[in-house]
Amino acid sequence: MRGIKLSNVIILVSGIALCVLGVVLLIVDGTRERGPVEGSPQAELPKNKAEFLAAGEVLAKQHNCNFCHRTEAPKDHPPDRANCQQCHQLRSRPENLAPPLKHIAERRPEEWIRRYLRYPYAIRGNSNDRMPDLSLSDFEIEVLTGYLVALADDRINELPAFKPQREKEPDASRLEGAAMLWDQYQCGTCHSLGAHTLTPRYQANGLPVVQAQVFAPRLDTAFARTRPEWLAAAIADPAKWLPWAGMTAPGISQDEANELAWYVINAVPSPKTNVTHDEVMSILMSRCNGCHYAPQETAPEATNPAGGAGWLDTWSAKARKLDLVTYAGLRRGAVDDLGRPRPSVVPYAENSPLLAHLEGRKQPHMPFGANPLPAAEIAKIREWIMAGAPGPEVKGGIQVNPPIEMGD
Repeated sequence: MRGIKLSNVIILVSGIALCVLGVVLLIVDGTRERGPVEGSPQAELPKNKAEFLAAGEVLAKQHNCNFCHRTEAPKDHPPDRANCQQCHQLRSRPENLAPPLKHIAERRPEEWIRRYLRYPYAIRGNSNDRMPDLSLSDFEIEVLTGYLVALADDRINELPAFKPQREKEPDASRLEGAAMLWDQYQCGTCHSLGAHTLTPRYQANGLPVVQAQVFAPRLDTAFARTRPEWLAAAIADPAKWLPWAGMTAPGISQDEANELAWYVINAVPSPKTNVTHDEVMSILMSRCNGCHYAPQETAPEATNPAGGAGWLDTWSAKARKLDLVTYAGLRRGAVDDLGRPRPSVVPYAENSPLLAHLEGRKQPHMPFGANPLPAAEIAKIREWIMAGAPGPEVKGGIQVNPPIEMGD
């Protein structure tokens, strides 16, 4: 038998020592007191405005929200910034990346904010700029939504009582009169609305000829993403409600602003569609039935009686309970990691969750682990959602709960 080499002995001893050290570290780590995991019962959401402000400030810093969102309205254009804004814009144009955080919730409904944080998309019609998907947890989304609402609380309370509503059949003569105001105040110079669509032209140096045409949002579905009372206030006094945007209001009265707000909300009728909810359900039932089905007392062979992977807590902290093989299940939506309802279909919404996952704009791309749906089938589902997802609100004696959410 050959002698044992010293080098082999050293390697053996080192290996044993590392194993012992690993076991000790595991024991010590297991006895260490841990903080609560976000979304767990131990991690409680903030309970009041002060707690939301404190918790939200931590998350805003953690995710570097200030890189795009100003912390105050700029006093001159462009202000010096030691962050991404210096690279993402040319020095000869105003600061136009993202509004101050404290102004967001005064114009955006709370449910819209919550959904946008999870499913961000480009709002400006002539610019692809949008918030990046930060893969926020449900806990973080809830905290940040409450934080933004708390920041805007005082301003929300200042909003006027006038709230123009979207009407199924708006008065034609009123639309005609409001359209004259739209033309009189040259709103179409910057904003697209309905058949009036602006296409920006650019100079040789890359700057737009009319800069506002790039950054002013398209208004067709503003009714679904904007507080109606804020819209009327902002048209009348943009210096107060849009101090970062450079929007002007030359001599417009509050009554005229109210009429223009009503016009923006009602000028463009909802798109018509021949796609029915039955056609959509036929697609979902054939493509999603492997995972998204509810518990069944008499389950077919090779089917889990407790529900599919998309119903159970297969890859999530909470059971998602998303049933896509029944119409009631589609309308009811899913459950998030905090146990709260999450809609799967949002009428008129570009970032409707079902659509975002089917189109691959949000991970996981659905159907999970399978080929994407054919483009024609996705187009049908998109057309149905953007036309308002028409269909019965009650089916089989089941009341839709929660009520279907509106939003863009």
